[in-house]
Amino acid sequence: MAKDKKEIPFWAATGHKKPVTRRDFLSAGIIPFAANVFVPNWVSLMLGNNAQAADCPVPASLIPMVTVSLSGGAAMAANYVPQNAARQPIATYSKLGLGNNQVPIERAFGNSPWAGNGISKFLAGIKAGANATTMAKTAFIGFCVDSQNDTNQNKFDVSGAVTKAGLVGANIPNMGNRNTRTGMNQAAGFAPPPAPLVVKNYSSLLTSIGYSASIGTALNASQKNSLVKLMSNLTESQTRKIASLDGGSTVKTVLDCAGIKNVDVLAAGASVVDPRSNTTFANVWGINANTANTNRELLFGSMLYNTLLGQAGAANIELGGYDYHDGTRTSGDRRDLDAGTEVGRMLQSAAVLGKPLMIMVVSDGSVYSDASEARDAGWAGDRGHGVAYLFYFDPKGRPAVSDYQVGQFNDNQASDPKFVTGSNPELVAAAVFANWCQANKRMDLFDKVGGRILDTSQLAQVIKVA
Repeated sequence: MAKDKKEIPFWAATGHKKPVTRRDFLSAGIIPFAANVFVPNWVSLMLGNNAQAADCPVPASLIPMVTVSLSGGAAMAANYVPQNAARQPIATYSKLGLGNNQVPIERAFGNSPWAGNGISKFLAGIKAGANATTMAKTAFIGFCVDSQNDTNQNKFDVSGAVTKAGLVGANIPNMGNRNTRTGMNQAAGFAPPPAPLVVKNYSSLLTSIGYSASIGTALNASQKNSLVKLMSNLTESQTRKIASLDGGSTVKTVLDCAGIKNVDVLAAGASVVDPRSNTTFANVWGINANTANTNRELLFGSMLYNTLLGQAGAANIELGGYDYHDGTRTSGDRRDLDAGTEVGRMLQSAAVLGKPLMIMVVSDGSVYSDASEARDAGWAGDRGHGVAYLFYFDPKGRPAVSDYQVGQFNDNQASDPKFVTGSNPELVAAAVFANWCQANKRMDLFDKVGGRILDTSQLAQVIKVA
């Protein structure tokens, strides 16, 4: 009978040299197998200076970035009212659920047009989550863009770009709440992000921050060598098994296998930031000591708290249930109100902590109503013509912007494909990144990370932050 074939280390099976740095782990394929879990982040932190490769920059003081993804195709062009190239209403909004071009307009965040008289539930939600003072210190830019419906292939992610530009946390580079390459239901584009820490509840975030905060300093040289040796000799099946574990379990399993038994001491000595330690911040999210660890607001509030304080890098947050074309406005209005409330709380969080913040809001496609003059026509189906939002809060006062819109809608009630970003989510992500760089007064970072994805003339068209 033939002997069972011995499984060899994954790095050897793929023809790579034995890895010792984060870059080696990446090239050998060990880290990608553990993508979207805790392993890549704490391994890179443990490796110290070796981890500070081109894909993992040194932390810098840059504006925090959060992306909110509304999964399913939200009616974003029926909340913010897209304008034409002259910044006038288009001929009709009959397929956008807003009737004719006499939509009542409420100006918010300076001069941006939103569906007034209570029509925009997203705006109503922001008002519920943020106070008037916070809104008065917030600027807005709408990006007219076509995107694919009901898919995770739209390249809206900007977390990779801001991470490579230097927005990394003291303990965790970037986070998401979905088990995908970006941590949300949107694809990576011109600058793929490092594998995110995927946090499904507060407990996983708490454990992850605890271990990552201490592992780099509490292990001695011998223990670090043991850990590197173990990781470099993982087989493919072992790597997959580790990748299936949650944060704290992953660390304990690997450290125990490496002969390191003081993991409980490591966790106990970690510096962990709990948003409930700040009463004013906790009140924004309606959380307290009795809030269950599975509570969504505790998770989102914790992600924002750690991102704003520099514990974590960029955060990608997915909200589900936005494929709501059921012939009514009821479901859509409820979801839009919820999304707006979450964005409002994020802005208010930044205000409470006195930190600047950029929030990008995207969706996969959009919806349409049957042609109607009614301003509350029900949603009938998917339609890829939509809008992405960018909010920019500054505690010092509303940031100056030269325009509230990038691109334009045409009289077909659609994003104009002639504009550079009109039909390309990846270029919208690049345009958002360009505005983030401009807000940081660091356009050199765009040249470094974005390269020539947008040329000089195109940048002049999409940069609206002064």
